[in-house]
Amino acid sequence: MSGERLDVTAVEQLDRIVAVAQATGADEAEVFGQRSVSRRIKVFGGDVEELDQAVRQGLGLRVVRAGAVGYAYTSDVTAAGVDELVRRALAHAAVTDPDEHALLAAPADGYPAVDVYDRRLDDLSVEEKIGMARDAEQAALDHDPRVKLVEDTIYADDDAGVALVSSLGVRGSYREDDCYLFLYVLAEQDDAVETGIAYDVGRYPAGLDATACGIEAATRACRLLGARACPSFKGTAVLEPYVAASVLNVLGSALTAEAVQKGRSLFARLEGTPVAAPIVTLLDDGTHPQGLASAPFDDEGTACRRTPLISAGVLQGFLYDVRTAHKAGRSSTGNGLRGSYQALPSVRPTNLVLEGRAMPVAQIVAGIERGVLVTDAVGVHSGANPVSGEFSVGISGILIENGRLTQPLREVTLSSDILSMLKGVVALGDDARWVPSGSVLVPSVAIEGMSIGGI
Repeated sequence: MSGERLDVTAVEQLDRIVAVAQATGADEAEVFGQRSVSRRIKVFGGDVEELDQAVRQGLGLRVVRAGAVGYAYTSDVTAAGVDELVRRALAHAAVTDPDEHALLAAPADGYPAVDVYDRRLDDLSVEEKIGMARDAEQAALDHDPRVKLVEDTIYADDDAGVALVSSLGVRGSYREDDCYLFLYVLAEQDDAVETGIAYDVGRYPAGLDATACGIEAATRACRLLGARACPSFKGTAVLEPYVAASVLNVLGSALTAEAVQKGRSLFARLEGTPVAAPIVTLLDDGTHPQGLASAPFDDEGTACRRTPLISAGVLQGFLYDVRTAHKAGRSSTGNGLRGSYQALPSVRPTNLVLEGRAMPVAQIVAGIERGVLVTDAVGVHSGANPVSGEFSVGISGILIENGRLTQPLREVTLSSDILSMLKGVVALGDDARWVPSGSVLVPSVAIEGMSIGGI
């Protein structure tokens, strides 16, 4: 190896690491390079409370030797650091049991044209980004006198590059970026305090609406003032997108082949059968042009794609990486993803997209005799069991009576089971939005037959 430091996003330089690994004893080798520049601005009371920029880069090396896999990573991208990386990866393979399913991805015929980088991210100066955060905070405070405090106003963005090379012929790189605004607002009335949050996400700052984000957070807090528990009943729950996204994330984890193969999914053995109402279509779309998790290829080198999971209520299949696909006799769906260069890939969703015939949310509410508009849910990941299907979470929201939103609610429990919820979906709203809980495009979802537990 020559040169002082490697460019971790240059495939030509990663080629040489693979060559060194094979020359040192690896039968096969794969190197993943990642570099990111992250910025975070926090404003409080109009003043800049935090202004951080972090640069992170490193390499992850996977080797296969005599059927055993070894993995090591490093942030030392000098020639000496790379030599040590190769040595450690081979040493780990030497003490690991062989695994017939631990394979590297075969090279793809080509990758989809997915544009996940927008040069306009760099058009705004730091001062202008601070101004966006200030505008969002002020919009929340100006919207309603009951908004007494905006505890968090955050602007953040990330500019990252990824490269992947393997001895089997995988070679590729891409650059991606994203940015978001987040507000956490407190409203007060008659000694009662309620909170509201709002996000706005996109590829470039000019695509964010600071004023609308501030108003949304304020509105979400103020409409819950005076909230209290209600008598228990059974009715229709309308999950707003933030809540529906949390539920879809639970479904996404249960729809991975790894969960099925480990006996941790309620969808095991249901492929090809109805599991939801006919209006429900759920996709994993790693190529969606607005998806926060879109890319031309996954972190193993398999081309990303659009994978139907549930179509018109019928379970179509599961998500696979290379390992789970080989174990099942299937092909990878392009869902081998890493948290960073420090980890091996594992199977998980890219962008979850819930599709179906949409109708105005106001029209959905008008057709409900008794129910609840769910604006927030606590502990969805712990309260929704992807194995048994049990679902029970604490919620806040607004009571629906005879087609009208009436009493704000809190200290209420929403419960059912996941399959009954999927089959009980009766309407999808026209308010679909991206929620950065993972990466989910979801509208409001109306589900009948839910148990609402109050006093």
